Amino acid sequence: MTTKHERTIKMMENFVYLHNKGHSVGEIAKMYDLSESTVYRHLGEIALSVDMTRGELLKRHFTADHSGRNFTPVKPVDRSKLNGDFAALMTEIESLQAGISKTIEDLEIYNGILEEEIK
Repeated sequence: MTTKHERTIKMMENFVYLHNKGHSVGEIAKMYDLSESTVYRHLGEIALSVDMTRGELLKRHFTADHSGRNFTPVKPVDRSKLNGDFAALMTEIESLQAGISKTIEDLEIYNGILEEEIK
């Protein structure tokens, strides 16, 4: 069985390769049975070993190999439909607000009538 120290060293040796393959920090941590905080703690050393900053290492664009994976690409957003849906929702919200305001007014009138009756 490998010790945590050995797993950390292996993770540090393979981080850039795995990250470039598309694995997240969390996934890499799981692969080596380490916590994400342990991986993040060593990112500075890893970045230094490949002559980068920690930020550059994490922002590095990678191309993942998705062959053999089942995934559905995200469809592009139809902006005109989105704008139309938003406008329709805003109209519905305004209508609901008007209904609520009318109900409050009716309750105030009703409460006024009750107060008059009680006196």
